[in-house]
Amino acid sequence: MTGTAPPPPPPPVVPVPDVDAARKSAAAARSRFEATIARASSFSEDELQQRVDDEWSTVESLRHIVLIVDIWLSKAIRGEQDPFHPMALPPSFMPPKLFPDSSIDPDASPSFADAGEVARGRITLVCEYVDTLTSDELARPIEAHAGTVGGALSIVFNELAAHDRFINRDLDLVGASKD
Repeated sequence: MTGTAPPPPPPPVVPVPDVDAARKSAAAARSRFEATIARASSFSEDELQQRVDDEWSTVESLRHIVLIVDIWLSKAIRGEQDPFHPMALPPSFMPPKLFPDSSIDPDASPSFADAGEVARGRITLVCEYVDTLTSDELARPIEAHAGTVGGALSIVFNELAAHDRFINRDLDLVGASKD
C-alpha cells in the first residue's frame, strides 16, 4: 500500500448544551487567548517560529486557530463559500490546499504579530456570534459531522482550548532551553 495514512476519524461531538454555556466558553477562550498572546510576546520572533518536538511552532498554532474558526464558524455555521484567511493552516493529515478553490496559502509565513492579529480577529468573531446566539440557532442542523451549530461551537471551543495548551506547553519548553 502506498500513499499517506487516512485521516483519523472525527471524535464524537458533544454539542454545547445551551446559550449560557456557549457564552461562558467564548469568554474563557478569549481570556485564555489574550493571556497566551501576552506571555508569548515576551519571546523572540525566532522562538515563536521554532518547532518543539516536531510539533507546530507558536505561529503555526495561531495559524491553525484561524483555520478552526474559518472552517467551523464561517464555513460550517454561516455557510460562507471561501471564508479562509490565506495564512490558515490545515493539520498535517489534511491536504495543504484543504479546499482547492480556497484562498489558503500553504506557503504563508506570517510573523507572530500578524498571526496573532488575525487569530485575535477570529476569536472576536466567535465572541460576537455567540453574543447574538439563540437557543433555536444553537440547535440548527448544519451539514458537517458536528450535526448542529451547538456541535460546531463545541469543536471550536475544544480546539481553542487544546491549542492554547499546546502553545503554552511549547513556550515552557522553549523558555526552559534558554536557561
